[in-house]
Amino acid sequence: MTEQKLEAKYGLFTAIAMVIGQVIGSGIFFKVDDVLSATQGNNFAGLLGFLIVGISVVFAAVSMANYAEVLPKDGGIISYVEYRFGKKAAAFVGWIYLSLFYPLLTAVLFTVSGIYIAHLIAEFVNFKPTFLHFTLIGLVNSLIFLALNIYRPKSSGIFQQMTATLKLIPLILISSLGIILLLKGNVEEQRTFSYAVNHLKESQSFWQLVAASFVPIAFAFDGWYIATQISGEVKNSTKNLPKALVIGTITVLVVYVLYYCGIVLGMGSDEVLKLKDTYITEFSRKMASNSGAIFMQLFIIISVLGTSNGLLLATIRVPFQFYNLDNSKKFFNLGKVDEKTKMPINSAIFAYVVILFYLLIYYFTNTNPYFTDIGYDVSAIPIAFIYMVNGALFVGLIGLLKKNIFKGNKFLKTAMVAIAILGVAIVLIGTATAPNGISYILISVLFIIAGFFAVKTK
Repeated sequence: MTEQKLEAKYGLFTAIAMVIGQVIGSGIFFKVDDVLSATQGNNFAGLLGFLIVGISVVFAAVSMANYAEVLPKDGGIISYVEYRFGKKAAAFVGWIYLSLFYPLLTAVLFTVSGIYIAHLIAEFVNFKPTFLHFTLIGLVNSLIFLALNIYRPKSSGIFQQMTATLKLIPLILISSLGIILLLKGNVEEQRTFSYAVNHLKESQSFWQLVAASFVPIAFAFDGWYIATQISGEVKNSTKNLPKALVIGTITVLVVYVLYYCGIVLGMGSDEVLKLKDTYITEFSRKMASNSGAIFMQLFIIISVLGTSNGLLLATIRVPFQFYNLDNSKKFFNLGKVDEKTKMPINSAIFAYVVILFYLLIYYFTNTNPYFTDIGYDVSAIPIAFIYMVNGALFVGLIGLLKKNIFKGNKFLKTAMVAIAILGVAIVLIGTATAPNGISYILISVLFIIAGFFAVKTK
């Protein structure tokens, strides 16, 4: 592996901001109703789900930091997979990144941007938004940001920096409300966590409800590991990156739990389930009238577009990166860099075609009665995959710890890795036992098998 010589220019604070910024985006806004749907409206089951997944993410971050210790200049999941399992395994992960992970998540988030923009327009124009509107607006947004990333990459970077700050505002406001409601205890009885515990239906298993919440919650927490990709540019990265991963994930856990409390205690599960993705608009209207609802929608739109643009920025480069892996099969000249724009245009076009495919898939699964009746969520498929990859990396750490590769207390590190593996297992078991969960995992496996056509195995 060739060592990259990158200038160490980021301090601890920037690295922490990177972790927080990559996780906190749009997921928390449009997954709360999915969490409550999975728990059949039981808000306490959802709260435990947030705590369990969040704590598992913290321990996962601690364990992933071990790879940052031995690969301080070569960050990122693919680099870690190559270090532990070899170039072929890294090529398979690269293939999933190209064909499933990044383009599907990008398509989902641009559609979500369409949801919030359509409902904002409906505040001023008398029309009822449909999923077709969401998809078409998402398509237009994706085209605008594709052009921006290819022809004005610096402007795209400025937009990312701006949204990183603005998207925290609604979360901080609602989290503050969550703290106030918890301290005062002045909440309608049916919205309290104690009511949820004491009023389970006979057909309901509380722990199955908790497990069912893991899939949408894992989506909301996804992205913390992306900060490892800048490890070569973090000052004293061997110490600062592990600190950033831990501090960043703990911060996100606290903010998410308080946000969730603010929503379910202030609005109630039934109303969130009724309103679905637009719950945040009506919640804001209750708190601060129509003007408050409009301002909240604007902040959320900016947040969603920021996250969508960040994913698009990565997605259009993934085919180029895959092309340059040692064990990838070369096609469509994806490794070509345009002399004028200094961008991998072929890579960007190929990636965007895949994104368009998933925009259609996401539209179809959200409008076809067969999929809507069973609550099918294609956005859970890449999350199942990344948990499998992270789980493999954590299991691989056990062997490295036995070789005394890492500094520090060996027993403590082993315990942390064991807890991280347990956390991954809990989430994957929760996914497998949740409705449609087995199919999410199987589809990920099928994509891995399809990788044999794109990866050199000899």
